[in-house]
Amino acid sequence: MLDIQKTIGSPKIIVSDISDDTQLFTVENLPRGFWHTLGNGLRRLILGYNIGGAATGLRIKGVAHEYHVIDGVKESVLDMMLNIKKLRFAVDENVDVLQRVNQRFTWVGVYKAKDLKLPAWVSVLDKDVYLFEITDPAVELNAEIRIEKGYGYYSIDFLRARDKKETSSSDINTLVIDNDFGLVDYVTYKVDEAIEDFSGNTKDNLMLEIKSRYAEVSPKEILMFASEVLASYAKLFVFDDIYIDKSSLIEYGDLESESAQLPEETNVKTMPIDALPLSERTRNALIKNEILYVEDLEKKKKAELLLMKWVGRKAIEEINSSLGSIGKWLLG
Repeated sequence: MLDIQKTIGSPKIIVSDISDDTQLFTVENLPRGFWHTLGNGLRRLILGYNIGGAATGLRIKGVAHEYHVIDGVKESVLDMMLNIKKLRFAVDENVDVLQRVNQRFTWVGVYKAKDLKLPAWVSVLDKDVYLFEITDPAVELNAEIRIEKGYGYYSIDFLRARDKKETSSSDINTLVIDNDFGLVDYVTYKVDEAIEDFSGNTKDNLMLEIKSRYAEVSPKEILMFASEVLASYAKLFVFDDIYIDKSSLIEYGDLESESAQLPEETNVKTMPIDALPLSERTRNALIKNEILYVEDLEKKKKAELLLMKWVGRKAIEEINSSLGSIGKWLLG
C-alpha cells in the first residue's frame, strides 16, 4: 500500500446486510482515484466470472435429439432442456468440475427442481423451477443431467468442441445445453470523496453493493472469489529481476490500527477466522457455516462442529491446534 495511508488512515471495510441476499461493502480511507480502480475492476469481475453450478447437458433414454416428443410428457424435449437450463446448483468445492446425475421419473404429475434426487455434494438453489409434467402413468422417464461447476458463459460451439475432443461413452446422445454460471442479480458501486485538510489531501470511500440471486450464496462469497482472481492476475506483473523503489510503500500490518490498541483479550475475541493458521479447505468450511470470528469458534463443542457440513475429524484436529497457538481451545 502507499504510505499516504499514514495520513488518511488505514483502509477498513464495513459490511452491512441490506437483505438476506444483498450486502453493502463500504471501504473507507482509499487514496484518491482508487474508487474507480477497485470498484470498476471488481464489478466487471463479479458480473463476468462469479463461479457457480449449472446444467450443460441432458441425456434421456430413447431420445436422440432435442426435437423429439415423448408420449405421455406434456413438454417437448426442447422445452424440458430450456427449463433445466434455468437451474443453478451449489457444488461442493472438493468435487470434480463435471459430474453426471441420474434421475428416474415414474409418477404422474408436475415435476419441479425440488423433486430432483441429488447426491450430497450438490444442491439446487431454486427449488421452485418448473421442469415438466408427466400425464401418462405408463411413462417411465430415465434421464441424466450433466452438472458443471464453472464461470462465465459456455456456448453450444464451445461445449460441442470440448465434447468432441473428450469423447466418452457418457457423452453419446447427450443433448448440449448452452449456459452461464451467473449467481448475481446486480453489482453497483459509487464513491464518496472526503477532503481531509487544506493541503489538498483527499480520500475515497468506496461503496459496493452486491445482490445475489440466491440466499444460499452470500454476496461476500461472490466478492471474495472476484478479489482472489484480481489479486492473482496482478501478481503476474511482479518481476523477480526488476528492482523498484519501495520507500513510498507500506505493509498493511505495519499501519497503526484501532484493533492494535485494544486489550489482548479483546483482540483475540474479535479476530477473524482468516487470521488463524488454517488450511483453505477448513477455513472455507467454517465461513460457509457462518463461523466468522475466533469468538464464535470458542463457543462451539467438537460434537457441534462435526454435525456441520464439510467439517470432519481432521478439520477438528486442525482447528484445535490453531486455537492452541493463541491459547484457546474448543469446548468438550
